[in-house]
This record gives sequence, structure tokens and C-alpha cells, in this order.
Amino acid sequence: MKYDASSAIIIKSEKYFIGKRSKFKKQFPGLWETIGGGIEENETPEDCITREIKEELNGEIATMQEYKDWHVNQRIIKLFIITLISEPIPNQNDFDDWGWFSIEELKNLDFAIDCKERILSYDQEKNT
Repeated sequence: MKYDASSAIIIKSEKYFIGKRSKFKKQFPGLWETIGGGIEENETPEDCITREIKEELNGEIATMQEYKDWHVNQRIIKLFIITLISEPIPNQNDFDDWGWFSIEELKNLDFAIDCKERILSYDQEKNT
């Protein structure tokens, strides 16, 4: 299958890590999102999410589990469930705010595209 992007659902102690996009971003400024991005030429989905976490969070992956293929706007995104080796240090050019949020806290935030639905889907499935 050809993937367009990779995205991470990052978990620690029943909380999810998300970032609030910089107000200077062209797409979805000021909205919350999961970490991820487009797959570059000759890059696997795993390579992509590893690169994105390093670029956006200065982070390293402790564990990575494939979750599902997510279809949105005629694009296919490979979703991963990830834990990090240490606390992320987000790139301040990418994010105005960030943090760890419970599922109840996430429900009240405004997200880019369908990032909230990805997390809610995973949370619901893991609890069934």
C-alpha cells in the first residue's frame, strides 16, 4: 500500500501528547494536532515518523506499534502508537503550546483535520 503520511499517537501514563500548531503556520494555524508528516521519497512510514519525532520533538522512540491505516481527504496515513525515551522538547517554530492531555481534556480542544478522531478511536478501541 502507498502511504502519504505517518502520524503518531504518543502515550504516557494514560495521557496523550499533542502540540498546538504555530499561529504562523499556513495550514491550520493555532489548532492542536498529533505529531507526524508527509512521507518523503524512498522513505518508509516507520522512517517518516521517526524523522518527524526527531524534527518536531527532539525526541527518540522507545516503542513503536503499528495501529491502523487512516483514510482522510483521499490520503492514506499510517498511524503508530508510540512511547518516547524521554520528555519531548518541541520545536518552537512548529508549536506555540504542547503537553500531555487526558482523553477528557482532549475532547474540549480544537484540532486540525481529524487528529482528535484518531486519538478518540484508539482510546475507545484499547478500552474494549
